Amino acid sequence: MGVDMGETRPAPLPGARALLGRGAELAAVRRLITGAGGVLVLHGEAGIGKTALLDQVHTAYDARTRVLRVVNTEAEADLSYAGLQHLTGALASHFGALPRPQREALLVALGRRSGPAPDHLHLGLAVMGLLAAAAEERPVVCLVDDAQWMDGMSLAVLAFVARRIGTRRIAIVIATEDPGGPAMLTGLPAHAVSPLGDRDARELLDGTVRAPLDRRVRERVLTEAHGNPLALLHLPRWIGPTEMAARSTRADVRAPKRLAETFTARLSRLPAEVRRFLLLAAAEPDGEPLMVRRAATLMDVGPDAAAAAEAAGILDVHGTRMCFRHPLLRSLVYAAASAAERRGAHAALAECCDAALDPDRHAWHQGQSAAGFDEDVAGRLEAAAHRAVRRAAAGTAVAGGLWELAAALTADRTARASRLLSAARAKHDTGAFTEALAILSALRHEPVPDPEHVRVVLMHARGAYAVHRDQDAARLLLDAARTVARRDPAAAGHLLLEAFGALAHAGRHLSRDQARDLAAKAPNLGLPPGTDESAGLLLGAFRTSLSAGHAAAAPLMARAVRHVLTADEGTAAQDPGTVRIAADAALHVWDAPAWRQLAERQAHHARAERDLAALPHALDQLALTDLHAGELTTAAERAAEARGIAEATGTAPPRYADLALAAWQGDEPGTVALVDLATAEAADRREGRLLTAVEHARAVLGNGLGKPEAVLAATASVPDRVEAGYWAPLAAERAEAAIACGRTAWARSVCELLQDNARICGTPWAEALHLRTRALLERGPGAEEWYRQAAERFTAAGAVLQTARTRLLWGEWLLACGRRTRARESLRTARDAFSAAGAHAFAVRAGTGLGAAGERAVRPGTGLHTLTVQELRVARMVARGETSREIGAALFVSPRTVDAHVRSILRKLQVPARRQLRHVAGLRAADRAEA
Repeated sequence: MGVDMGETRPAPLPGARALLGRGAELAAVRRLITGAGGVLVLHGEAGIGKTALLDQVHTAYDARTRVLRVVNTEAEADLSYAGLQHLTGALASHFGALPRPQREALLVALGRRSGPAPDHLHLGLAVMGLLAAAAEERPVVCLVDDAQWMDGMSLAVLAFVARRIGTRRIAIVIATEDPGGPAMLTGLPAHAVSPLGDRDARELLDGTVRAPLDRRVRERVLTEAHGNPLALLHLPRWIGPTEMAARSTRADVRAPKRLAETFTARLSRLPAEVRRFLLLAAAEPDGEPLMVRRAATLMDVGPDAAAAAEAAGILDVHGTRMCFRHPLLRSLVYAAASAAERRGAHAALAECCDAALDPDRHAWHQGQSAAGFDEDVAGRLEAAAHRAVRRAAAGTAVAGGLWELAAALTADRTARASRLLSAARAKHDTGAFTEALAILSALRHEPVPDPEHVRVVLMHARGAYAVHRDQDAARLLLDAARTVARRDPAAAGHLLLEAFGALAHAGRHLSRDQARDLAAKAPNLGLPPGTDESAGLLLGAFRTSLSAGHAAAAPLMARAVRHVLTADEGTAAQDPGTVRIAADAALHVWDAPAWRQLAERQAHHARAERDLAALPHALDQLALTDLHAGELTTAAERAAEARGIAEATGTAPPRYADLALAAWQGDEPGTVALVDLATAEAADRREGRLLTAVEHARAVLGNGLGKPEAVLAATASVPDRVEAGYWAPLAAERAEAAIACGRTAWARSVCELLQDNARICGTPWAEALHLRTRALLERGPGAEEWYRQAAERFTAAGAVLQTARTRLLWGEWLLACGRRTRARESLRTARDAFSAAGAHAFAVRAGTGLGAAGERAVRPGTGLHTLTVQELRVARMVARGETSREIGAALFVSPRTVDAHVRSILRKLQVPARRQLRHVAGLRAADRAEA
């Protein structure tokens, strides 16, 4: 009896990418698991995706099978029975049922008792017995990764079992690098994991590299990767999106250690003449055979060197391009050469390059061949950089590398600083924020002209906060505001506003005394009258918040938000920084419509201007507003994009939307993993707001799962003073859990604080939080009126999930009062809203209440939340009337793949025909312009 993957596959994680080009491998594994069992050996070179396949299988089958995962490492290769320990660790409960000789042999092998060396036959039978016993409960799937590093004793046992499992509902999937597998696995059913096809390789590369990639570099990456997914993910970093050739100035190859050692040893055994030829091939960005051969002649490399490099299995010299046969070889060849050898190779290539036909490449090779300062070559590189910028968006990435190389050859400090500033701008514009920040850090102490020095200070402070998002970076923004104030008061005002917004993220890590001190020491910047009133209002509001607290600042925050919202388009009030801080201010006073509108403006501007530093956090905020509106699927899509951009650009990733999504979806393992990750990052950056977001997520999850004690335990250390944007909903969550645990006295004090907050803010959202807490505390019939008012105010605030939660609590109260008919109505409304949104834990809780009220609990229905991110994109495009060919062209997949997605979409949404997708609620809404 097998397991039906269609029934057991869980919903993908937000933003999870399906494996490209692995349909055959996944089908082979599925046949193995859904059939009677058996063994399959997956083999392929390092980085080809074997571990990713095992990860996908683990995720797909973990719900209904027992998955045993064994990850072998080189460090344990010489530890006898280390692999056996990993394989049997989860099966200890079945040890007692084994025959005595088998059990004793196994215990000796695992080091749990002393005795003579165990008999291999007994060990093999023991492991078979354990797997068979486990399979009687549910099917067993054994996933063994990197079998080439499994210790010999364990591998012998594994091979014994693999040849004898027969039809026992046991599937063993073994991954190994050796095409033939370890000798003991010879003869077992095997499947080669092949390189990705061209289309899949391009889709993976395009989905990984967010910054524009020069055409030459892009094609070189695709060619040298040979369809290897690991290479496609990492070669852009090794080659660098800002460079036309290898990372020659650094020669750092962050390749897997074992592969690097293997290839370096192979290279060292080649004759010196062959190594020189390989260095020329590695240094030439386009791999043009004619140019490399001409340069080889200049370096006295004979014609047989190319054939020797090909015979060694390192280089393919046929066709119109010279390619390395493994993605890492080019970088390793270049890194293995000395600086003098690299300069000599570039000098020969420069001499063979036609300066009239290809001046940019000629300048690049000349620059790489220079041993010291050379203003003539630096000038050519600068001219090449200007030409690159004029060519296309991707040219900016190339220009950054050209300007940086030009600066390295420039003796005059002022000219060098100017070129480095140009390089920093280019790198910043293409998302290479860490590299830009390194340049700007050095430039702060260089003789830059005063106007440019202001720009350096601005870029450095903003870049530091984008990359690190810690208190030190926030203080840099304050220092920068003081520096800039002398020349540009308006710019300094905006910078100070950004600093206050950054300090607000410090939250609990910024004491009251520190906050007051910073507010007092902040420069009193006069802004040009009438040009930037919004920034002035926000500055005053945040100063007041730091010095006097939330209550005193709330009226000022509300006024500033209204001013930004009503200001004419094109005025200073629409400055991206002002809009971003105004969105925080709207959350400060719980003005949901304003928060949504300002978040949309922020994301729209960041996307239009390709501001890769601001876009992840704008999308994260917009995802939170989607979640507030009950649109969890859209929120997951935006959060995934935000996370991907942050990872690609090396900036601090936003975690707020991911935490909230996992909690509302009732994903306990996912929430726990995110909580651990975010807690570590918050501690590292001293970001108090992120800690509060963690505590809020744990509280939402606990209340959704009906575990109020867990909520109180998870939030026991929450300080009295937390961030204005979180304290009210977190307080409401804690009060709900406290009331459920009988701690009503403490909950009443929280209710009074929420009442004060509602009076100060005067917004439906703030009022609803107080009203619902008041209803929970009310024991008599008056509670119903409080619930009704709370539901109305949450609805007015557009808080779909909170409205449903109010209905859930209302229904549970009605049920406790014995009013089963009314309770069913309220609980049914809540369950349907939770199910449609994908809030699974709350939907289950509402369904349980319905069952107690006498209505059979219904399995949550289908909805957009069941679609993967890619399926959602396809569904929206189909709903707009686009054909499969048009969708495939836009998403870089084949029309056949699009049709497969459509079939899955129709099945999940229970829609009979493609044309009817235009009538599905949620897809129609996608026709509006996206932020």
